[in-house]
Amino acid sequence: MEVYLTEEERLEALKRWWKANANSIVWGVALGIAVIVGWGAWKRSQEEKALLGGTLYQQLLDAVANKQTEAAVQLGERIGQQFPGSAYATYGKLFLVRLKVEAGDLAGAKTLLQQLIATTKDEKILQIARLRLAEIQLGLGETEEALRLAESLTGSTPESAALREELKGDVYLAMNRPEEARAAYLKARRDGQPSPLLELKLTDLGTPATR
Repeated sequence: MEVYLTEEERLEALKRWWKANANSIVWGVALGIAVIVGWGAWKRSQEEKALLGGTLYQQLLDAVANKQTEAAVQLGERIGQQFPGSAYATYGKLFLVRLKVEAGDLAGAKTLLQQLIATTKDEKILQIARLRLAEIQLGLGETEEALRLAESLTGSTPESAALREELKGDVYLAMNRPEEARAAYLKARRDGQPSPLLELKLTDLGTPATR
């Protein structure tokens, strides 16, 4: 340890230390400032991004409500490109599926649902997407695929179980397996709330309506 007896010696020692360490001090301070500024900029960027995503999603909802199909499709695609993996992109894709189904583009709707199933980590969204995909496969005449997918569906609520069984009944009916269709419809009736459409399906199969 160096001992300096005079003020001049202490000053000279300080000058030598500063000369030896000036670069590391400057860079350390600069790095600290950069981190603070960078964090603030990132936070502002995230806030602006969330605001833009919310704005575009609201525009999508408005376009769907006003039946502006072309604008809705463009907005849905833009949201998916700019905010991949976000809730906005997920729900935007579901709206695009609906629009394609309404336009009769079942193949396009199928592709979108397959993309969503491959990327989403939300279990509820995954179940919805699989249910809709099985319905579309049925619409495309892909009955075997639709049945396999319907049988793989899970759900802890009576409503989800009823939807699964009704879908299975629809597939069995399309496969000309009326007894299995009836059994699935009856299970759907037991698991969920009776619906006029479900009762009509059972009536067509010769099953008395519930009382």
